[in-house]
Amino acid sequence: MNKYDTFAKTAVELADIGGNVLLKYFKNINEKTVESKGIGDWVSEADRASEDAIVDHISREMPTHDILTEERAQIVRSEHSEFRWIIDPLDGTTNFLRGFPIWAVSVALEQRISKQNRWGTIVAGAVNVPILSEIFHAAKGSGAFRNGVQISVSPERPINECLFGTGFPFRTRHLVSEYSRLLAEILEKSADVRRPGAAAVDLCYVAAGVLDGFWELDLAPWDTAAGSLIIKEAGGIVRNFQGGDDFLTTGDIVAGSPSNYTELLETVRRHFPQARDVDKSIR
Repeated sequence: MNKYDTFAKTAVELADIGGNVLLKYFKNINEKTVESKGIGDWVSEADRASEDAIVDHISREMPTHDILTEERAQIVRSEHSEFRWIIDPLDGTTNFLRGFPIWAVSVALEQRISKQNRWGTIVAGAVNVPILSEIFHAAKGSGAFRNGVQISVSPERPINECLFGTGFPFRTRHLVSEYSRLLAEILEKSADVRRPGAAAVDLCYVAAGVLDGFWELDLAPWDTAAGSLIIKEAGGIVRNFQGGDDFLTTGDIVAGSPSNYTELLETVRRHFPQARDVDKSIR
């Protein structure tokens, strides 16, 4: 057991706390409590209740840790705090509100490297998919697991046999044309593409070898923090659209198994050769 394993267990516990709250709301949402944050982007009473339960537990049990959440944004960022929890209390809110069963709770722990760096290192994470009774977790250096069983990314296979995942750019609709051309090229090359609508789940399915790769534009750090660690610990690769490491900053992510990642990245990079000027490093 390494020093991060205990944190991974805590991440699982936190994701389970949020998942249990959400199950009480699923298919019983009061539409009057649902608010729009933008086109295709919603927040509900369920999001807030899940977040409150997770944050309350962290504040009570780990009061020196900072917290970054989707709905409350930055709660604390102390110069003296080494750790920060990054939380998505409900990834896939639209799915949740419509009764589509692919939604999750994502919890990750970031360890600060220096005050100057935008991001530290993600050292523990968990993603709970309650309807499917699946909890994925990882600790840095200890591998990745689904319901306690170790997982790994998919084996080598030709790209025409690869199944990829993606998400549509609903927050960056001005890039739909570029994205559509990219999607068309990957559809022509691959076996098929899936778009379930919850990035944290997609990333975990890359880690488990269900998907051979994944790409998406303009995700938030709470969408990707836990899933990116789970992929890395399952033997996969995670980068931005140009092959850099700062996917948490830009929100543009390409992930896959080592044998299939390079061709996916090269295809994405042809359509998006320049990094977007986006900084999601909330401090």
